[in-house]
Amino acid sequence: MDIKVIVLQMIQLFLVIALGYLLLKIKILDVDFNKRLTTLLLSVTTPALIVSSVLSTNIEKQISEIVFVFIVGIVIFLVLPILGFLIVKVMRVPLQQQGLYIFMTMFSNIGFMGFPVMKSIFGNQAVFLTAIFNMIFNLLVFTAGILFMNYHSVQKIKINLKQLLSPGVIASLVALFIYFTGLQVPDVLSSTITMIGDITTPIAMLLIGSTLATIPVKEVFTEVRIYPYTILKQIVIPVIAYPIFNAFIRDPLILGVSLIMLAMPVGNIAVLFATEYQKDVALAAKAVFMTTLLSIVTIPVIVALFLA
Repeated sequence: MDIKVIVLQMIQLFLVIALGYLLLKIKILDVDFNKRLTTLLLSVTTPALIVSSVLSTNIEKQISEIVFVFIVGIVIFLVLPILGFLIVKVMRVPLQQQGLYIFMTMFSNIGFMGFPVMKSIFGNQAVFLTAIFNMIFNLLVFTAGILFMNYHSVQKIKINLKQLLSPGVIASLVALFIYFTGLQVPDVLSSTITMIGDITTPIAMLLIGSTLATIPVKEVFTEVRIYPYTILKQIVIPVIAYPIFNAFIRDPLILGVSLIMLAMPVGNIAVLFATEYQKDVALAAKAVFMTTLLSIVTIPVIVALFLA
C-alpha cells in the first residue's frame, strides 16, 4: 500500500470537507438543507453504496470469514466502552461529561466518513466489511449508546427498538443476502445502484464540512481536554490494538478495516444524542470538529505505521 496515495486521498477528502465548510459560510448550504441532505445520505445513498459493494466487486470471502468479521466487530464494541471509561478516569473528566466521552469513544464516524475513507484506502471490498461493522454500530447505538450517554443521569431512559432497523442495517442485510445467495442483479439495476452509491463520498464530505462550519472555531481550539483525548482515541488505541489484531487476524483487509475503524473521528451522532438527552452539545460538536480535522493526519499515520 502506497502511503503517498493514502495521504493524497485524505487530502482530497479534506478539500471536499473544506468546500462544504465554505458553502455554508457563503450561505449556499444551510442548516435546514443539511438536515435533508443527512436524510438523503442515511436513507438513500449510503444504503446504495453498501449494496453496490457486493454488486461491483468480486468479494472473495468465505462464510466463516464474514462470521469472523462479525465476531471481531462485537469484541471491538465490547472493549471500546471499557477504554472510554479508562480515558475519562485518566483525563479526570467531570462527572457530568463522562457519559458523553464514553459514548464518543465507542461510536466513531463509521457512517458519514467511514465508508468513503475505507473505499478510498482499500476499495469496494472494504465497504462490504465496513457495512458489517456498521450493522453492529446501529444495533448498539440505540441501546447501549443511550445507556452510556446517560451515564450518571437520573432521568428516565427510553429505548426505541424500531430505530434498530435503519436503512443502513436493511441495506447490509440485503448485501449479505446477495453475497451468500449469489443473486444475479440485472446490469441496468446494478449500475443504477452503483451510480447512486458513488455520490455518497462527496455528499458526506460536504455535509461534514458544512456541519463543522456551524461551530465557532475559536471555541473549538480553547477546549483543551479534546487534544489529549484525540491522541488517545485516534493514535494510542489503534497503536495498542495493532499487535493484538495482528495476532488473531490473518486477512490483511479485515486487519486494515478493523484498525482504521478505531482511528475514525468522533461520529456526528454524538451531537444528535447529546441534543436529544440534554447533555453537553457544545462539547460533542467541538469533539467532532477537532477529531475530524486531526484525522486528516492521524489516519495516514496509522496507515504508515502498520499498513503501508
